[in-house]
Amino acid sequence: MAHTLKLGIAGLGNAGQAVLRDLPAISEVVLGAVADVREKAVAACRAKNPHAEVHSSVEAMCQSRNIDAVWIATPNECHAVHAVAAANGGKHIICEKPMALSLSECDRMIEAAAKNRVQLLMHSKAGDPPIRKMREVITSGRIGRAIQISSWNYKSWLNYPRLPAELDTAKGGGIVFRQGSHQVDIVRCVGGGLVKSVRAVTGRWHPRFDTEGNYTAFLQFADGTPASLVFNGYGGFDMTELTWGIGEGGYPTAERAAKGSVVDAPVDPIEKYSEPTRAERRRRDGARHQPFFGLTLVSCEKGDMRQSPDGLYLYTDRGREEIPCAPFTDRAGELRRLYEAVLEGRPEFADGRWGKATLEVLLAIMESSKEGREISLQHQVPCTL
Repeated sequence: MAHTLKLGIAGLGNAGQAVLRDLPAISEVVLGAVADVREKAVAACRAKNPHAEVHSSVEAMCQSRNIDAVWIATPNECHAVHAVAAANGGKHIICEKPMALSLSECDRMIEAAAKNRVQLLMHSKAGDPPIRKMREVITSGRIGRAIQISSWNYKSWLNYPRLPAELDTAKGGGIVFRQGSHQVDIVRCVGGGLVKSVRAVTGRWHPRFDTEGNYTAFLQFADGTPASLVFNGYGGFDMTELTWGIGEGGYPTAERAAKGSVVDAPVDPIEKYSEPTRAERRRRDGARHQPFFGLTLVSCEKGDMRQSPDGLYLYTDRGREEIPCAPFTDRAGELRRLYEAVLEGRPEFADGRWGKATLEVLLAIMESSKEGREISLQHQVPCTL
């Protein structure tokens, strides 16, 4: 393999477009091909990237000799099928969240990657610089071990245009599947990865969409550390009021939906993707900071820490101190880690086993809420940062 990694993008929705946006930031990875069932999406991509192959089938793209790796950005229910196709085609993989919809699907993905000797990595908020820095502070012993982790996110997720599958829990829709992976990844990374048990309550309170719109979860790690996770996607209060107006992309944003702008029905892909994404509009409005996927507060034996606009705030008996972090590069950073894993042999902790462990937590949140009991976990893996 040459020293340049050629990437294929499976799916040109919001996630696939984000990969295209960030790709120029890393010179070692170049676009080799794209695949999408929507002719207009493929045509638009071809116009901007005339040297890339275009395919109407992910399976066909995975057989192309013009790519070395595939970013799986297709609908959630397709992740497993497309990841296995990529692995069988000898392609390395980055998969969007959630990894799949069942643990057995995760196993098939992991087994296919191992059989074909390819890398399987996950798109994960655990890669955000402030989250990795939190883990670094804990492992350094600077303020002692973590004794309590709290993570909150309130946003208008259900009030933005959503495809039918995004609102269908059976297809990986709803807040738990669509957003929970990020929050669980953050908390697992900070807490060391090994969640022992989950107790949770989910809610379906949107007047029109019968899918999960909120959850509250209590996680206990193997070392006894407790973590509380709260997510609300109905759009009353918005978390950016507590994060300097900065959202998950690192840009200043006004997340709060305007009165009267609430979407009252699922939309089709043409409507959803016909206008610039919220992230694209925000980039026009201000400088980029560190990302805020809600707010995570970590209490340790000798102090507390939380995200700041440009890094972390540490609170100790000496007062507040800010620790700067490396610039946030979003998916370009993950492409860099894929390149390092493939061509330089550097292991990446957010691999298939990590993705499976995060999905296990999500499934436990759903099961605990349904059955009204604590769920013990069996497939957790440590954070090796």
